[in-house]
Amino acid sequence: MTSAELPDTPSEQAVLLVDPRPEDWALRFARIRDDVLAVLSGVRIEHIGSTAVPGLPAKDVVDVIVGVPQSAIAAGAHRLEGAGWDLEGEREGHCWLSRPTRRARDCVLHLVEHGGRIWTERLDFRDLLRQDADARADYLRTKVEAARSSIGWTEYTRAKAPTVGRLLNEHRES
Repeated sequence: MTSAELPDTPSEQAVLLVDPRPEDWALRFARIRDDVLAVLSGVRIEHIGSTAVPGLPAKDVVDVIVGVPQSAIAAGAHRLEGAGWDLEGEREGHCWLSRPTRRARDCVLHLVEHGGRIWTERLDFRDLLRQDADARADYLRTKVEAARSSIGWTEYTRAKAPTVGRLLNEHRES
């Protein structure tokens, strides 16, 4: 499918999981980190999502979280947009951008409050999957089923949410 044939929004795009490519994804993250730091200095940047978990199949899209003071989220998102990022959405305390475009993503960047709830939950979940083979296997089963049965990225993400919440709660209670 050419980019001209791609659906207009990720919510309409099929979800395709690919075999793990940890070296490629780590290199892509390093380039993204450098690009972001050229626009936003002094921010915290972490590689999140399945591409940050060795051995886990994933969409071939590197997920990145950028932590800034809450008061700098909107301005930071607009500076990234000015540097060529596609600003897909904004809500209180969270902006998300992609590149090169939302129609042909190779990266999704989440701009959030450093140390806030979203920052903490995303890093906690990444670290849980890196450390716990059982949690990783449970999540992988959910991902595969969600990719098979979902229409678009939004539905795919919603289908995974109960498992993510359960795994995080179990981890925090242990």
